[in-house]
Amino acid sequence: MVKVGEHRYVNVRRRSLCDNCVAEVCFRRDERKNLRVVECDLFKPQFVAFKRCRQCSSVYEVFSNFNALDFELCPECNERMKRGAP
Repeated sequence: MVKVGEHRYVNVRRRSLCDNCVAEVCFRRDERKNLRVVECDLFKPQFVAFKRCRQCSSVYEVFSNFNALDFELCPECNERMKRGAP
């Protein structure tokens, strides 16, 4: 669960991007059924939710960060944290 407002939370599934997608027509869903998808140009989230990064203050879309170690950080800061860079 990711807090996106004072009383609002979003359940972001981490297994695959397809688990968070609501695209009605997806030609890849069947071929990717048992694969972990981390990028897709057809991805459509349930709704759009934005957060401000705790570290760099940039604004990012919550579902673009589904693979994060820390949901309070933007994707770029999460990548830096994975690599061990400050």
